[in-house]
Parts: sequence; C-alpha cells; structure tokens
Amino acid sequence: MSINSNYLVKPVDKALQVLTLLADADNELSLKEICQRTGLPKTTAFRYLYTLSTHGYVAHNGDNDLYRLGPRSWQLGQSAGQYTRLLEVALPLMGTLRDRFDETVNLGVLNHSDVIYLGMVESRRALRMQATIGGHDPTYSTSLGKAILAFLPEDQWTAHVTTRLTPRTERTITSRTALRQDLALTRQRGYAIDQGENEEGSCCIGAPIFNRQGRVTAAVSLSAPASRLPIAQLAEVASAVMQTAALISQQLE
Repeated sequence: MSINSNYLVKPVDKALQVLTLLADADNELSLKEICQRTGLPKTTAFRYLYTLSTHGYVAHNGDNDLYRLGPRSWQLGQSAGQYTRLLEVALPLMGTLRDRFDETVNLGVLNHSDVIYLGMVESRRALRMQATIGGHDPTYSTSLGKAILAFLPEDQWTAHVTTRLTPRTERTITSRTALRQDLALTRQRGYAIDQGENEEGSCCIGAPIFNRQGRVTAAVSLSAPASRLPIAQLAEVASAVMQTAALISQQLE
C-alpha cells in the first residue's frame, strides 16, 4: 500500500513508532535507547511514553526507569487473536464449501458501516468474483454485511449503515425502509442475498457466524457470477452456506 504523507497524523505516527519499538524489543528499554532507535528528541519521546502509559499501552518500571508494553497492548493482541482463531476455524470449512460449488467463498467482519474481507477461498474458474483481503464494502449492499446486520439488535442497525445509501449498481437498496424489510427477511430465513447490489452481474449468499455468547461476530458468503447461480439453485447454495456458518459457529465455542 502506498502511503500519502499528507494524510499522516505525525504525532500519532511517532507514538506508534515508539509502541512498535517496544513490541519488537526483547527486553525493557530506557528512554535513551528509545530516543536512539526512533530518532526522537528526549522530551518528545518522554511525552509519548507518558501518554501511552496513562492509557495502559506502555508500562514504566520505576525501579530501573525502563519501559515495556502495558496490559492494554496485551488486550489488543488478544482481540487480534480472536480473528486468528476465526480464520483458523473458518478457512478449512470455507474450502469445503468452495470445492462443492467451485465458487469463491468469503469471510467478513463488521467495521462501523463497512464489512471487511477477513478471509477468502477463491474459485478455481477463470471467471470468478473477486474481493481483496482487507478490502471493504458497505454493509447495506453486500450479503456479508446484511447477514451480520440482520442478527444485531434492531436499534443497532442505523449505527452500521451510512446516512445516505449510495447506489453501487442499479439494484442497490437505497431506501432505509426497503433495507429494514430486507434485513427482517434475512433474519427470518437465516441468510442474506446480494443480487447484483454491490457489483454488476454478481450474486452472493451470506450467513451469520455467532460466537460462544451467541452474538453475531462475522459472516461467510459464497459469491459467483449471477449466470452461474440460477434461481433454481439458490436454495441449495443458501442451505450449504448456512451449514458452513453453523459449523464455524460451533467450532468457535
């Protein structure tokens, strides 16, 4: 990814350099060592360390005046570990689903009003639907996004949908009333459908994944050119996607 320095918030960038340095270090570091390795002035480095320590991301050992990662950094690592576990469980089952239909299978998680593509098992066909791991699309136009939204409490829906439902294609749902109806139907039948709503000529079917507390945490979808997913086959594919989502949910417990 190319970096546009115009958009970098320099103090945040420098504070993250300090945090990364501590994460990569084999032992505790002194202020002098941190300054030498980051090139930061002593006063500036100390202010970053002090700020990070007040939020628990850095810990200061008063006995020897050395710094290390704090408990909040550990908690962040644990949160990332949740995605690692999700991928570990999901990818083999996604592979089985891909093999059954030879179509691309995606794994997505919610991020504000977007769904982020966390994992993918691609179709072996030359013509296939293709997203990018780490890429994102709106919740309201994707089967992944709608599958997650539909199983959240209704009072949380608006927090995960943009103020304006900008059309991605001619089929995109752009009415909040229509979206609510679609989400209610999704919850009732157990899966979401995106019929060319996010990308022309595509068809995607998504189902929710639940964590051990029974809360929706992700979704899995199968995507293909619409010509290869005729109406007559949708029920079979939807059943297989829901079964895959259920197996992932069970193994996450």
